Amino acid sequence: MADLWKKYQSIPLVYKMVTGMICGVIIGMTMGGNAVWFNPLGKFFLTLLKAIALPLVIVNLIAGVAALDDPQAFGRIGGRILFYYIASSALALVVGVIFATIIQPGVNLPLTGTYKGVVGKLPTVGETLIDLIPGNIFKAMEAGRFDQVVIMSAFAGVAVLLLPEGPRKRLTQIFQDLSELMSKIVSIVMILAPYGIFALVANSVGKYGSKIFGTLAKYIGSVYLGILCMTIFYGVMVYLFAGIGFKEFYRKASSIMVTAFSTCSSTSSIPVNMECADKLGVPRKVSSFTIPLGAQVNKDGTCVCLTTVFILTAQAIGAPVDLGLLVKVLVLGLILTTGSGAIPSGMLVILAILLESLGFPLEIVGIVAGVHAFNDMGMTMINCLGDLCGTTIVGHYEQKRMERLTQQETK
Repeated sequence: MADLWKKYQSIPLVYKMVTGMICGVIIGMTMGGNAVWFNPLGKFFLTLLKAIALPLVIVNLIAGVAALDDPQAFGRIGGRILFYYIASSALALVVGVIFATIIQPGVNLPLTGTYKGVVGKLPTVGETLIDLIPGNIFKAMEAGRFDQVVIMSAFAGVAVLLLPEGPRKRLTQIFQDLSELMSKIVSIVMILAPYGIFALVANSVGKYGSKIFGTLAKYIGSVYLGILCMTIFYGVMVYLFAGIGFKEFYRKASSIMVTAFSTCSSTSSIPVNMECADKLGVPRKVSSFTIPLGAQVNKDGTCVCLTTVFILTAQAIGAPVDLGLLVKVLVLGLILTTGSGAIPSGMLVILAILLESLGFPLEIVGIVAGVHAFNDMGMTMINCLGDLCGTTIVGHYEQKRMERLTQQETK
């Protein structure tokens, strides 16, 4: 028995996770709705990830920012990663339009169903920025407002950076020690990952599997082709700008791809994503800021889905789509996905806001809501993989800058 346990431990975690996901698909298709029996195990694993995500973000972000050489480095890293996030989101919106136009998922699709949620309103830039500042940091932590926690943690890190040398070194060391502690906790939680992933995937496939092959199959196919395109795009970007080969990138990113796919939660996947960034050689001072930020503002999967549903709806009702309308959709899509922290109720409400602003019928939201959980797996996966791609590129440039400075000092 001891030998079997040692052999099991010697198997790389990602292989166990992929095996768990495959077994989950098989069991879900076999058991159907009865696969809900495994749901408590999946929820237990997901709750553990959520429990460690917030303290991990706080201690790593403060430690990372405090370890920077100067406050300008924080602004430099922030500027680069925001540019990447906006550019990749814009590309994802275009990708969704292209594949939906080619596959035509809305042709012959009857618009039946209702949407009972609150539509809400389009937030202004000012409202989005103000919403990033918490009135009470403890309430923000309790509510799981990662965007507000990231801002205040970054602010605290900059404050530590500006302290006199003595207290700055002491506080920096304390947060670095806490960061190591959280990394050890993550490694313990990840022992359960193969089983939690199995349970989550089995439940999702058992619950939504029958709808995958129904009238919305072309819609799901369009979304997942967009997801595949963005996944390839990330590999190309990392190869061109960080010099990391496709095989190495996807191998080291495989843990976050499987975890995000099964949990459908970008924030819960933050600990795993930061570990993947470590494997890719990204300094923690970069990943501790860029990955939590990306979990809030970088939603490439949502962008693909938004424009896919837009084209689907236009095809279903026979509405013409010209260049002016496309530009409007792209601009609205960027605002809604980047500022979606200000919108309650998530993806479906964002979709309803977009459709209402275009004068399209909202009943399509009720239709796509039936398979949203299945699409959400792939959407979350590329949300997190996109965060890792941008983090790797920015981390590479930051490392090259440090090497140049070191060479100049030695001359």
